Amino acid sequence: MKEIDFIPQWYKDRQKKQVGYHTQYVVIIVIFAAIVLWSFGTCISVSKAKAQIKRIEASLAENAELADECNKLTTVLSRLRNKAQILDKLDHKTSIANVIAEISFLVPDNVILSKINIGLERFETPAPPANTSNVRLLRRGADAADAMPPQDSRFKVVLAGIAAGVEDVAALISALESSSYFCQVVPGFSRSSKVKDVTVTEFEISCYLANYVQDK
Repeated sequence: MKEIDFIPQWYKDRQKKQVGYHTQYVVIIVIFAAIVLWSFGTCISVSKAKAQIKRIEASLAENAELADECNKLTTVLSRLRNKAQILDKLDHKTSIANVIAEISFLVPDNVILSKINIGLERFETPAPPANTSNVRLLRRGADAADAMPPQDSRFKVVLAGIAAGVEDVAALISALESSSYFCQVVPGFSRSSKVKDVTVTEFEISCYLANYVQDK
């Protein structure tokens, strides 16, 4: 027997369309929910990032002075390294690094150096009269680690900076005089000044590397 379908075709078509509409609605709702969740997660991530940026900015603001001091010290260190490289290229074979290390060891805790100048200075001695002492430079082999400078020159060291008090400057002068690296230590000047409403002592000291001796 042949089955007779009493449901009209237009009704079937409408049912199919409704099923398609329902499917589209479900897909749209799922996509919308995914967008909402993604937006919520993005907002949370942005909030965390903003909070972290604020913490970093606060930390940078607190350490701004320290960073400025570090930059100044880095600049000074770079200049000293450049000067050391220039001096090490000369034929005197004197270890500038050892000299700077000795200075760093001798400087008291309450003293901050702002300048270290190490340069060759022509060593001039007048013709000595009879029965008087004269100064001459001792020469060593070129392969010696601490060979002397050229015979007519010597190394002059100039230190400048600030100290907590005059007694700290005196302690530095005493340490330089006691060191086997330096001789003829002479204070240039010493005066009081203020740094951020704190009274300090500015100073300048000059001396020579003890790589020559005095014959008597």
